[in-house]
Amino acid sequence: MSRNYCKVLIVEDEFIMRQGMKHMIEWEKEGFTIVGEATNGEEALKLIEVLKPNIVISDIVMPILNGVDFSKIIQKKYPDVQIIILSSYDNFEYVKDTLLSGAVDYILKPTLTPNQLLVTLKKAVDRIPGLELVKNEDIYYSNIIERYILGFEDDIDSNKFFNIFPNTCFRLLGINFKQSYGKNKEFLKQNKRLTEEFLISNNYIFIRFIINEEVLLYLINYKISEDKEIVSKFEKYLEKKVVQENTFFVITPKFNNIAKVNDKYNNEFSPYLSQKFYYKKKLILDTEGIVLDDRIEKFDSSKYDYLLKRKDFVAAINLIKSYIDKAISVKMDEYKLKNLVKNLLYNLIVSLESYDLEAEELRQKYFKKIDKISYLEEFEDEVNNIFLELNEFINKNVNLEEERINEILEYIEEHYNKPLELSDIANAFNFNYYYLSYYFNNHCKEGFSEYLNRIRIEKACDLLKENKRYVSEISSMIGYSDHSYFCRVFKKITGHTPSSYRRQMHIQGVLDNEMETKIK
Repeated sequence: MSRNYCKVLIVEDEFIMRQGMKHMIEWEKEGFTIVGEATNGEEALKLIEVLKPNIVISDIVMPILNGVDFSKIIQKKYPDVQIIILSSYDNFEYVKDTLLSGAVDYILKPTLTPNQLLVTLKKAVDRIPGLELVKNEDIYYSNIIERYILGFEDDIDSNKFFNIFPNTCFRLLGINFKQSYGKNKEFLKQNKRLTEEFLISNNYIFIRFIINEEVLLYLINYKISEDKEIVSKFEKYLEKKVVQENTFFVITPKFNNIAKVNDKYNNEFSPYLSQKFYYKKKLILDTEGIVLDDRIEKFDSSKYDYLLKRKDFVAAINLIKSYIDKAISVKMDEYKLKNLVKNLLYNLIVSLESYDLEAEELRQKYFKKIDKISYLEEFEDEVNNIFLELNEFINKNVNLEEERINEILEYIEEHYNKPLELSDIANAFNFNYYYLSYYFNNHCKEGFSEYLNRIRIEKACDLLKENKRYVSEISSMIGYSDHSYFCRVFKKITGHTPSSYRRQMHIQGVLDNEMETKIK
């Protein structure tokens, strides 16, 4: 009998489900190895040809090519491959079809347990002639650490690693290859080769991991006497060997117990992977002494909305700029920072749309520029240019409009005694009627009619205090052709009729004169 790993291919369109299965059991310890993953049947068929798995674990419901049709093709084309079906409660009719097509068994996803998965896998192995499960100690230990790092285990037995790691110092070293190079697998291979050449040439002991399909991670074990030079050595090595601009390794401070690896990964490694934005010229970031503090007060969106409603756009821009400075000072995550700026810019641009600004065109232009930025220096320059451009537009269009508004208010002040309608004023000044109406409601806290009535009644009060004209005469002088309407408006605003107001003012005047005489 040949002694080989049992090779397993996982076919499941849900990333979380794939990750759960990968870390549900200690695969290598049990004699299995996951050789690949696919998100649908069509993709899996291509992988089977290359990877030649012994067992395929496949979801029943998948896009492009579902589990039923996929299993039928497998049984016809690769009869030696054993199939295990993943199913939910409501797919049993599908499951029956796959079992009839030769699947080993099915597993209910909602109730999947490590023991159930292992039992089903071994059941499939029993159907593979000549295969005997074998364990690999190195991969076994790697699996234990990876499960602990990702939180699938609550603790780790340091004693198990006594013979694996003989030295006293540990560090985590790694790179987010997906973030740096996208889907280019060639860069991942290059980084693996370069890193391992360096580690081997310096006689460091290490275990390699691929975390969540995006982080190339190494746990390094070395002597305390080598600690001072490890970072500078790797940095010099990278400067000689690396040509890719986006290369950005992170290395943690040293620690002396493997039980600390979970804490180091989550607090002193992972949060720093996106910090390349702030370190343009660095190929490796030693996180010792670098504190990331995302505790920043929330942006004052209420004040921002208030400024936009008041059309105080310059103050709104200054509020954004002030917050950006604070966010940069605490090294806010690049994507959080960019998204915040884009959201605030969007609100500002939409508010400027009434001034004939091409909002959508400008939004796309600004967002593309921000998305393309790789480093802080470029970001600050580009954002400043955007604000300069918007300020120029505001000075040219918004401030000019405010001047025209003031001209309109002055016109009303001078012609309050004439018949005035908002539409007539808008036409006379070639102004947007709806914006003018909005202006009165929001800036003067009253509509145009209320504003005009208040101006007229203030003038009427001055004339009534003089006590030289009849009330009906004053009514006509301030622009009311209907005397009774004037009286109603006057009482609504002052709380008095014109006659009672005049009497009250007369009495008050007499009292004031008597008081002045007594003082003299």
